[in-house]
Amino acid sequence: MANQKNSVGEIQQAIKQGAITREYQADTKHVVQALNGLRSTEIMSYLQYMQHQYMAVSLLSPGMKTEFSAHATQELDHANRLADRVQQLGGVPIYDPKDISLKAANMGVTPEQGGTLADMVTEDLMLERHQIEVYTALIREIGDRDLVTRQVLLGILGETEKHASELADYLKRTADT
Repeated sequence: MANQKNSVGEIQQAIKQGAITREYQADTKHVVQALNGLRSTEIMSYLQYMQHQYMAVSLLSPGMKTEFSAHATQELDHANRLADRVQQLGGVPIYDPKDISLKAANMGVTPEQGGTLADMVTEDLMLERHQIEVYTALIREIGDRDLVTRQVLLGILGETEKHASELADYLKRTADT
């Protein structure tokens, strides 16, 4: 294949399509829209975790401030990984704050600010559980038609499930005291 001469048209098409080949079977426009929707919810999750990190009273639970901060960092990483994939698919990652807020709200995600540490952890747990459902549904929808996007989503899903588990464990421990 390396010795084969490609026509100018084939080369121009390859430049235009980038990584998308004949074997790519998903609807790129739909996948880009879905990824941008998820990116919006990840950015909103980042903002919520950061707000909770700022508001957590460290004397009551010094570990939770650190945990909120660590989760926020991972949410931002998720948003960046989704943006990378959107760009690879020929799309434009969502960046306008109004669009981010609107898309996230359309997916059922709006930042919340609980009055107590337990309220904040509960809000974060419910947000993570919502994300798990959305990621799982998109992974099933994509199936094997876009293997790279599927792999990106599976990686994020695993981290999101870990967040949900950690938050639920915290609430279980505080309920026992």
